[in-house]
Amino acid sequence: MSAVTPDISRPQASWPMYFPYIVPMLISTAATVLVFTNSSVVGWGFVLFLVALQVLEPILGEEHETYEWKKPQVFVRMMQFYSLGTVLTFVGFLWVMAHAHNGGDLLSIAAGVQAVTGFDMLAAHANDGWIQYIVAMLLFSITSSLGTVAIGHELCHRVHEPLSVFLSRLMGTFTMFSYYAVEHPYGHHLTAATPRDSSTALRGEGIMAFTTRTFKQDYEIVWEIERTRLENMGLPVWSHHNRLLRGFAVELAILVSVAAITGFIGLALFVIGVIQAHLGYKAGVYIQHYGLVRDPDQPIEIKHSWGCTYKVTNWLTDGIGRHADHHDVPEREFWDLVPHLEGPQLPGGYMKMMSLSRNKKKWEDAMIPLLIEWDEKHASPAEKLLAMEANERSGHPQLIAHARKQRQELEEAGLLETAQIA
Repeated sequence: MSAVTPDISRPQASWPMYFPYIVPMLISTAATVLVFTNSSVVGWGFVLFLVALQVLEPILGEEHETYEWKKPQVFVRMMQFYSLGTVLTFVGFLWVMAHAHNGGDLLSIAAGVQAVTGFDMLAAHANDGWIQYIVAMLLFSITSSLGTVAIGHELCHRVHEPLSVFLSRLMGTFTMFSYYAVEHPYGHHLTAATPRDSSTALRGEGIMAFTTRTFKQDYEIVWEIERTRLENMGLPVWSHHNRLLRGFAVELAILVSVAAITGFIGLALFVIGVIQAHLGYKAGVYIQHYGLVRDPDQPIEIKHSWGCTYKVTNWLTDGIGRHADHHDVPEREFWDLVPHLEGPQLPGGYMKMMSLSRNKKKWEDAMIPLLIEWDEKHASPAEKLLAMEANERSGHPQLIAHARKQRQELEEAGLLETAQIA
């Protein structure tokens, strides 16, 4: 493991360099404004902005430098502001669907907005239909998903700041992610790149198969974490002390509240939004450790995560592309993460790779050669055996052929016999 503060000389960041990191904040702000105002101008601007991010990601390229930041607290305030936007977007979704359900003004929000700004929300939503309802659902789903897998991910690691941890869990709760703030730091960070990890996709495993396989596993892992924690404390597992059960209780309260406030249509769209958020989350974690293997008895190293140094990726996700360094030192602030180019690298930014992951053939065309390279360049003797077995199970012809070569090499080196005896 590295030291918390890397021993390297860094250039000083200038003030303009802070601005690209407001990208998430712009997304949550635009989502808030759009869900309340129904503005076509804001709506098309929001769409164009998201498209621009995908176009700019390969154009703006990569950033291999790590800078010294004079005012890092700015980043924390940005994340907290994003959280506020996520909360308001969810409230906006509830208002839109409640208005659709009974024509009312939930919590007199429209009256308050008009009193303060003069804007007539009721008039703006007078002609709402399915398009507006679906847009409101997607906005809360997108902001909550990004708020869990990127912004919330960073906030849940700030265990010294109760407000940050609370905001992380709050954002996740809107889309039934209450388990994440437990599973991620106390599960994934200990088991990454092993079969015990619900965030590590297997070789040859498509994204939908991964999502289906690991959905139940997420909850099983958290239950085991809580069972062990509470038994060690001498407390009953089936009690309010169990964070998973508390999360279930809050999520049930949200479901009941959404149903009561917005009716059947609102509840149905809410459930669709939750599913969409979970699919987005799984697409994000799918690419971070895909196909990598690790001896469970050995600590996680740089080689056990796919790195990504694309600028747009790290602006949008608060440095999560430098994932290997984050696993090496989870306490390190995202703005201090080191790229570690000596480790395995994704061939594109997160937006490109998440898009590729939805097409199994294109994804494997991009990643299979990199897995073979990983086996030859990074794998320890124990991991070579694990990789060979993973290749044999993958069902992919290229990996199966590579496994035959690996088996021959391991037999010649005497490693296969040793492993079988052990």
